[in-house]
Amino acid sequence: MTLIASTNLDQIRIDESHPWITMITPRAPGLDLSALSTVFDAHRPRLMQLLTRRGVLLFRGFDPHGPEAFHDFVLQATALPSWNAFNAKGLPGFLGNWLRRYSEGLMGGGDYRRYLGSHTVQLGPVEAAVQGPHVEGGGSPRRSRHLALCCFHPAAERAETGLVDLHAVFRSLPMERQAKYLSAFNRFYYLTQRPLNWLDRALLTQSPVKVSETLPDGRAKLASPVTPAVCAHPETGLPCLQPWAFTRNTNGHVHEAALAAFPNRGIQQRCSNADGMDVQWDLCDGQGRGVPWSDDEQRELFDTIFTQAELLDWRQGDIALIDNIRIGHWRMNGEQGRRQLVQVQIDAFDASQHRVLSPAAWMGDEPARHVA
Repeated sequence: MTLIASTNLDQIRIDESHPWITMITPRAPGLDLSALSTVFDAHRPRLMQLLTRRGVLLFRGFDPHGPEAFHDFVLQATALPSWNAFNAKGLPGFLGNWLRRYSEGLMGGGDYRRYLGSHTVQLGPVEAAVQGPHVEGGGSPRRSRHLALCCFHPAAERAETGLVDLHAVFRSLPMERQAKYLSAFNRFYYLTQRPLNWLDRALLTQSPVKVSETLPDGRAKLASPVTPAVCAHPETGLPCLQPWAFTRNTNGHVHEAALAAFPNRGIQQRCSNADGMDVQWDLCDGQGRGVPWSDDEQRELFDTIFTQAELLDWRQGDIALIDNIRIGHWRMNGEQGRRQLVQVQIDAFDASQHRVLSPAAWMGDEPARHVA
């Protein structure tokens, strides 16, 4: 029996026992996603403030009937537009898929996610490997503000989503490292898998990734705009690291950190997507000059991330709303089975407008000032 829609907040149970993941469940059987939407709509400011304060809202025990209903719930609940960092123009799903396949052929790698619509994406299949921690779209300053994930069917085994509080990671690092990341920018370089042709060059004019150098063999070195290594959270001002570890030079350190933090998980290989793309991640200053970033510092960063991680073991019907600036995520190793995890990215965010300016943000608890 389906309950009659009510706006009463007491229809749901809110559990804040975890430090930064809030679990929301129905108090009575039969409360479906439509009824949850009604409750959320009536109490949106309070629930969105809860998302801001905590980082993750996990809805468990409601019944999403399909990707379209999930997409509609997310947009109604947040009252924000969907905005996909990899399909910023909102192209139809078939065009988004074509461009995705095309870019994977040019750049290598490929996580094989596919668009179900302009902004609803089914994530790629599981492999016996651990992804690099990242914020969605973190290879470029323009990324989504929030992220929503829905599990329509869990993996046959494992394949949890790793989650971590990027402010807590920042605060756990030595003070000299905090100062370094606070003043640094992330910079990503791509080497194409083949020489560029006229169509490649035409499509790259519409991409944030631009040709920085053409090599003698016709291949190209591409660069994305630099982006702050640490962002001031737009609502709280807290400094949050902004990783995007789909890069060949960090992949080994990610793999070692995952093995150390989560042993006895069967086969844990290096991420094939990161090894398949020839992408390098380095640090630079505001003038574009390189900032030394040692192997020991990279190991320290990924060790800190993995030791503080929470693994979300998906259940069928779970929906997670994630603060994409505060919370980093990645997929752990596992077995695919019938796994179907669908993603919606929400609202646009420009990291370059949220660079931390005040050292007090990392010296104490004072909120960070940032570029507005």
